[in-house]
Amino acid sequence: MTADSIDYAELMAAAAKAAGLEPKAIVIPTDHYVRLNGIRLHYLDWGNEHLPHVVLLHGGSLQAHTWDMAALMLRDSYHLIALSQRGHGDTEWTPDEDLDKDNGDLMLEDTRQFIDHLGYNHLTLVGMSMGGMNTIRYAARHPERLDAVGIVDVAPETMRDGQIEMEAFRHETETLDRFEDFLARARKFIPHRAPEHLRYSLTHSLKPTEDGRYTWKQDHRRRRGDRQLSDDVRAAARAQRADAMWEDLFSIEQPTILFRGAWSKILSPEVARRVVDGMSNARLVEIPRATHNVHSDNPKDFAEALDEFLSDVLA
Repeated sequence: MTADSIDYAELMAAAAKAAGLEPKAIVIPTDHYVRLNGIRLHYLDWGNEHLPHVVLLHGGSLQAHTWDMAALMLRDSYHLIALSQRGHGDTEWTPDEDLDKDNGDLMLEDTRQFIDHLGYNHLTLVGMSMGGMNTIRYAARHPERLDAVGIVDVAPETMRDGQIEMEAFRHETETLDRFEDFLARARKFIPHRAPEHLRYSLTHSLKPTEDGRYTWKQDHRRRRGDRQLSDDVRAAARAQRADAMWEDLFSIEQPTILFRGAWSKILSPEVARRVVDGMSNARLVEIPRATHNVHSDNPKDFAEALDEFLSDVLA
């Protein structure tokens, strides 16, 4: 399968139908590139720039197209911009000389410069997992442009079992011989999602290797400094980051919606409740038939909930 041979509209239509969606039209977003913070960033623009702006930040191992199914249901009401974050999708990887720098700090600066590049005075920022953490950190430091905030299935404390499962899947599928091999593995790992939807997602997430095999587009290099840390030092650093994230989270004053997948193995109900109880203006929505990838597992209910929230707070 080569990029030139793919009919993305046909794949998208099949994925939307399999996901139970009935969008007004099958629309392919436009690709854009901009060089910021030392790398070339890729992002998608879904059109309708006259509508309220919503910037979308994906989770780890994903890329901008992860929002496509939900975007089909939201694009008639909002101007959607989906960024592929550093080291993901068709965005460049961190240069070798910057591998000692904190990746979270680099992504925070990417987000700041990207939103400055877009130039919108008002917008909503929605982030899932890794993108959710970037959203929390940005919202705590740059609230002046944000009308609302969306956080998808992440908090400063997450369940380790879910992380181990996802890491194991990635390691087991680092490089495989054929695209269909990835699809077969994905169907076992995500049996609740339709094969047509998985095929569409993998089309945007994989790339061919020089020897004709397939691998993920994500940058999986370990940071040089992290290789030398003991387990105790890593645990202490994680605890310190979590404390800082809680502080950032509770400082956010913009209307915020926290999404939790009903089947999530990452965000527990107890931690999700702690998030919204500790924030000044937040609500919790649990999306049925969804794991950690809330917006992909159940794009229909996710889109409806986000639309209801934004229709309320932006009115």
